[in-house]
Amino acid sequence: MKAEDLEYFQVLEFESDLFIGVEHQAMSTDLPKTVAIELKKLRQAIVDYNQTHPGFIASLIPLELDRLAAPIVADMLEVSKIAGVGPMAAVAGTVSKYIGRLLEVSSSEIIVENGGDLLIKTSKERRIAIHTGNPRFSDLGIKIKPRVKPLGICTSSGVMGHSLSFGNADAVTILSENIPLSDAVATGLGNRIKKPADVEKGLAWVRNIPGVLGVLVIIEDQLGAWGEIELC
Repeated sequence: MKAEDLEYFQVLEFESDLFIGVEHQAMSTDLPKTVAIELKKLRQAIVDYNQTHPGFIASLIPLELDRLAAPIVADMLEVSKIAGVGPMAAVAGTVSKYIGRLLEVSSSEIIVENGGDLLIKTSKERRIAIHTGNPRFSDLGIKIKPRVKPLGICTSSGVMGHSLSFGNADAVTILSENIPLSDAVATGLGNRIKKPADVEKGLAWVRNIPGVLGVLVIIEDQLGAWGEIELC
C-alpha cells in the first residue's frame, strides 16, 4: 500500500474508510474532495434505500432484486443473491467499484483499499500481502499481473477484523473483475469454511460462480487455491 509510483490519500464517510493510491500526475488538491463528495452520495443512497426498504442494511440473507434501486444498491442486491449473503456483505467492494470509475478519468494506475478489500487497476506487476494472523502463513502474498480492467481482491476472515463471518477461516480471498462480486463471494465462502475439511468443498462451490477468477483459503494448517492465484 506504499508503492513509490503512487501518491496516497484517505477519505472517510460513515463506515467507509478509503485509502487510495493514484499516479503522481493525477493527484491534486481537489481530488480528495471530489472523492469525498462521491463517497457521501454512495453511502447516502444506501441509507435512503434502507429507509424505504427497512431491513436492507440489517439483512443477513439475499433480498429481492429491484430494477428501480440506485445503481450501488442494485449491484449489492444482485451479487448478494449469487453469493447467498446479505446485501451489506458487498458494500465495501461496491463502493470501491464506483470510486474506481471516478478515479479512472484521471489515473491509469489505481489502488482503492476499503476495510482490507482492494480494487487494483495496474499496468505493472504488484504484490498483495495477505495478513492472516496465522503464524504458519505469516509472509504470504499474491502476485497481481498487469491487466486492462480493475480487479477486485476481497478478503473475509472468521477470526480477524470486525466484519461478520459465520466461518472460522483465517482468510478467504476472492479475485474478480466484478468488484462487488468478489466482496460478496468472499463472505459467502468464508461462511462455509468452519474447519479444514471444508476447504475442498468450498473451492468446488466457488468454481461454479461465473466471474470469479481466483480463490485462496487459509485455515489452521491448510491452504487451498484455485484459478488466477500466484503466491509470492
